[in-house]
Amino acid sequence: MKNLLVLILGYGLGLTVFGSAYESLSLAIFLFLLFRLIFESNNLFAFREWALILYSMNYLVAPAITYSQPSDLIVYGMKIGADQYYSLALPGFICFAFGMYIIPTRIFYFQTKKIEQGAVLNKKLLIWVTIITLIFKFISNLVSGELSFIIYLSSELRFVSAFALLLIDRKLWYWSVLVLMQELASAFLAGMYHGALMWIIFFGIYFVYVYKPRFRIKVLGLVSIVTFILFIQAIKVVYRSQVWSGGRSASIETVIDVSSQQAKSDEVLGQDNLLATLNRGNQAWIFASTVDNLDRTKNFQGLTNVNKYLESALLPRFLAQNKIKSGDKEIFNEFSGHIINESTSMGLGIFADGYIAYGAWGVYIFGFALGLIFSLTFKLIERWSKISPFYVLLLLPLLNYAVRPDCELQTTINHLAKGIMLYGFLVYLSRKRFTLD
Repeated sequence: MKNLLVLILGYGLGLTVFGSAYESLSLAIFLFLLFRLIFESNNLFAFREWALILYSMNYLVAPAITYSQPSDLIVYGMKIGADQYYSLALPGFICFAFGMYIIPTRIFYFQTKKIEQGAVLNKKLLIWVTIITLIFKFISNLVSGELSFIIYLSSELRFVSAFALLLIDRKLWYWSVLVLMQELASAFLAGMYHGALMWIIFFGIYFVYVYKPRFRIKVLGLVSIVTFILFIQAIKVVYRSQVWSGGRSASIETVIDVSSQQAKSDEVLGQDNLLATLNRGNQAWIFASTVDNLDRTKNFQGLTNVNKYLESALLPRFLAQNKIKSGDKEIFNEFSGHIINESTSMGLGIFADGYIAYGAWGVYIFGFALGLIFSLTFKLIERWSKISPFYVLLLLPLLNYAVRPDCELQTTINHLAKGIMLYGFLVYLSRKRFTLD
């Protein structure tokens, strides 16, 4: 009953704000998911809810706000009308959500006490895993080729072990703080913040499920994260311009200097920063541009691009010397209707890839297929968790990139395929240490 009431109230609010049925339904869906994240997160590990919130923000709410704003305020405008856009995006989103829920799973209701029992006997091992994988993080940029990605995936285990340590002994909280602060420091120095923000939010979802804080604590945490995101957006452009092209060094001193300059309420909460954050979170403009471009060129590809993604993810380079590289912009430049260079980070996203393949039906099929891939991944991790509930935490590094709406399909497939192989092998090697027989 509460869920239905939230949907009705959200739809009514949408009609008041936007005056359109499509945009109103989009806002209602977002508020429903946000309601579940806030009120149900004590009772379930709200990973799916967070993934759907990300997609609804990027593909439903952000474009609704964009359509309602004067064109001179929008950097990345929508190249197709709202009716055409939402006739694609809303069914695509629903298909994606349906795919995520189609296979029943209990993985999001894991029993923390069992994880604690499975990990407490291995406290020293978990500490060493955290230390070693932190070292992997520092050396990952020094290694090239296929090995670099294996080291990167291994380094992601520092979050798993640190979070497990927090669960088995609250006095070991500093390990979680250490890995999160290291991730934040790296993000600030590099001027690339998405990964660090994602891990902070993952930690927040995990912390809420484990410790079940009161409502006001969760609201305070949510407000703090939103404010932090706005703060990062306020300093990001200035920091990048000074370090990447302004001659200043990427150092803590530069970070502090830029942060102190931009840490003003009018900079963080001002209209310019709010619009810039909206533009950054609007993956829909790339989707809309792709639709506009394909409607003109009729250059639909079927599964040609997907085959290229699979080749890149599954075959080593000595077997496929001409396979596309991670971050390669060739496909983006050909189909999005925009030209970007290698230093610019943009991806087509699952709905754009679907439209490139089969038009409108491709959006619905690809959305459902990605959700189904997630469901199958949940079941695989659920199977691992039957060895020990401790392995549930592998969900986080395995789907870290895959849940991002701006992630290239190639990166999603690559990350999932290699992550499943590596983490599955590690589960096999360590299974006897965590089994509760």
